[in-house]
Amino acid sequence: MGYDIRAWLDREGTPQLEIIDIDSGSVRVAWDGRGDRSRAIKDLFHDLMLLSVRDELTRMDRALPRR
Repeated sequence: MGYDIRAWLDREGTPQLEIIDIDSGSVRVAWDGRGDRSRAIKDLFHDLMLLSVRDELTRMDRALPRR
């Protein structure tokens, strides 16, 4: 499983981030750094952690023998 990571500053200079699943083309994380920066960064790390756990569970599911 691979990801395309896109990061940029919008016209107002606000940081933006998208993490896109290469296989499906779906956006897994879409982050906008507006508002309270410390809260926005915590939200980003939360989303990244969930993405990591989801990937690990998918890998484990594929590795388990089918009954």
